[in-house]
Amino acid sequence: MKKGSRFMIGLLAASGLTMPAFAQTEPQPAEEASGLEEIVVTAQKTRDNLQTVPLSLTAFTGDSLTRSNIETVKDLAARTPSLNVDTFSPGQPRYFIRGIGGTAAGSARDAAVGVFVDEVYMGRPSMTSTDFVDIDRVEILRGPQGTLFGRNVVGGALSYFTRKPDDTFRAQAALTVGNYDKIDGSFAVSGPLSEGVAAGLSFSSRNHGGYAFNETTGRDIETEHSNAVRGALRFQPGEGVDIQLNADYSRLNGTGNWWHLLREGPNSIGKANEDPRRGRNHTDDGFNRIRNGGVSLNARFDSPMGEIASITAYRESKLRTRANTTGLFVAELTDPNRNQYHHTLFIQEDDTDSKQFSQELRLASDISDRLSSVVGIYYFHEKVDTTNITDYRFLRFNSQGRRRFDASNTTDSYAAFANLAWEVTDRLKLRGGLRWSRDEKDHIVVAGGNNYTPYRDGGVIVPGFTAPGRAAWSALTPAFSVNFQATPTKFVYASVSRGFKSGGFSDTEVERLSAMEPFDPEFAWNYEVGLKTEWLDRRLRFNASLFYTDYTDLQVTVIRQVDPNFPPFGVTGNAGKVAIKGAELEINAVPVEGWNLYGTYAYTDSNIKELISGTTNLRGNRLPRAPKHKFSIGTTYAVDVGDRLRITGRAEYTYSSNFYSSILNSPVDQIPNLKNLDLGLSFSTPDDKWSLEFWGKNVTDRLNINTISEVPTLDGYAQFQPPRTYGATLRFRY
Repeated sequence: MKKGSRFMIGLLAASGLTMPAFAQTEPQPAEEASGLEEIVVTAQKTRDNLQTVPLSLTAFTGDSLTRSNIETVKDLAARTPSLNVDTFSPGQPRYFIRGIGGTAAGSARDAAVGVFVDEVYMGRPSMTSTDFVDIDRVEILRGPQGTLFGRNVVGGALSYFTRKPDDTFRAQAALTVGNYDKIDGSFAVSGPLSEGVAAGLSFSSRNHGGYAFNETTGRDIETEHSNAVRGALRFQPGEGVDIQLNADYSRLNGTGNWWHLLREGPNSIGKANEDPRRGRNHTDDGFNRIRNGGVSLNARFDSPMGEIASITAYRESKLRTRANTTGLFVAELTDPNRNQYHHTLFIQEDDTDSKQFSQELRLASDISDRLSSVVGIYYFHEKVDTTNITDYRFLRFNSQGRRRFDASNTTDSYAAFANLAWEVTDRLKLRGGLRWSRDEKDHIVVAGGNNYTPYRDGGVIVPGFTAPGRAAWSALTPAFSVNFQATPTKFVYASVSRGFKSGGFSDTEVERLSAMEPFDPEFAWNYEVGLKTEWLDRRLRFNASLFYTDYTDLQVTVIRQVDPNFPPFGVTGNAGKVAIKGAELEINAVPVEGWNLYGTYAYTDSNIKELISGTTNLRGNRLPRAPKHKFSIGTTYAVDVGDRLRITGRAEYTYSSNFYSSILNSPVDQIPNLKNLDLGLSFSTPDDKWSLEFWGKNVTDRLNINTISEVPTLDGYAQFQPPRTYGATLRFRY
């Protein structure tokens, strides 16, 4: 191999800054590699080359996460087509893929995008804020994955895979310092303990000061301090046996989210803070406390029938949050000067305790030389207890009080699935699968407190109520695909798949009879064609897909006006049909030695065909958090200075056109386009054992909006993404 080719391959491997779609778990040896390296993923529960998988799939290696300074799932979303993430409540991210998504906040609600860690389904949003230390890869699947994956993947799935310990000793450590009092540290070590036994241990600590300042208390807000530890013990006693025990625990502490009065409605009293990140707020800074932990046993055995896989897991999560969701100081009702202050105050507190157990069994078999199968069964049990408290004050209505809901839900979910792959010829392959799912939910909610909107039981005003409910839903979710390997580097496919998201109950309904009534599941049929290609001796990779999704029975927040003297409120209900169509592109190129270009683009048109909210017809509206245009572009350039130093520069720019926070599409909740520029300059040894990177995120200090909450007919309150941050990271790996 020519010296220049070896340098280029070494650069790609060392920089780890290739386009996200081109992750690799088993890189070819440098002597054999040519251009971009092969990508191995397990999205179909078998090991496949990404370029021959008939799915819209983006993957990141652990190295690329580290070297691109990806610390949160929001960083991940910025570089993934059609993926959007926000955090309305601290520690509870909401995921959206191609416009399908939402929150699982509440005891009996589920998310539309599944999150998995080492193949274990994470049932609560607070479980999904995964630490990115010692990650082997991340696979992001777009579109319904209702056949091979566990529950509720009507929109797509995010799968995290931690690095497995083996018979090679590895160690790494990192220290980061930056503005806003940022101090992060991490280490990971793994290796053999004895013949056939290996272990791994990782730890991380992330800390930063507040991105906003509460002048009322004189303290920073939006601070965060987190620690996470993970351990793994792997047994390989003989050929064809692989058993790994995983355990993890994490804790996060911080203050509540900062909210800013972004858009004042016609009934506003007072003005917003002049500085969107600083001003008079409530006397309570709020808090954010999350505790997560769990164990799992992942086992694989070779048998005469094929490979048997068993994934057994138990997890617990405790969430405590409180925040002022209007973000402004509000006077007491007795204050004679109260009219100079804003009139609305919501202090919202959420407590959630959840416990879950899951068991999956799979058998992957080669039935013949050209026919293979994956069959399995799945069970999921979850117990969730929540308390939702809202303390409010309405100066305009001369009213204040508390609304409280205590809810409990038990879910039992069962599934059986099968998937067949038939190689009709050496080039043509057909795949077909079917999953049967059944979800059973047992729910109860107790409403109380001095509610500003009086509780009702059959239309009669009551001080509170107890509302039990029970329901079950079943669904069949098939998938079919055909793919053709036109040439060794040109692959085309077409697929049809159906996704299912379980029904549930509302925790915050003020009418008892409505609280007892479940909302139904939602479904999505997805039709897709795509191509995956490599050109110029694998120096250019270009993947593209076109999709159309028929999305029905949306679980949306509908607005109900119970009392004309008080603001309306939102509850969950089913409504509507949506047609979603779009295109996604991913590209990676190495035009000359040492220079790497990568980018993504997504076009999404989510047109509501039929949806009524209250008395409002929402036909023609767009789904929330579904920008029509989203793209990212990045480049790295590396040069060797002598034989002891490599310098790598990095620039990454992301853009998203405007979109809405809610399905109402009101001018108040429209989020303008998002723009972000990240830069990095690293100095490393050629063997990449030591590196020092100087980095900056959002270097233009753009005020990007995270989400907007609208109080109907009143105002719009906004959260913001982090301001400009910068720092330096020192890394060592062995």
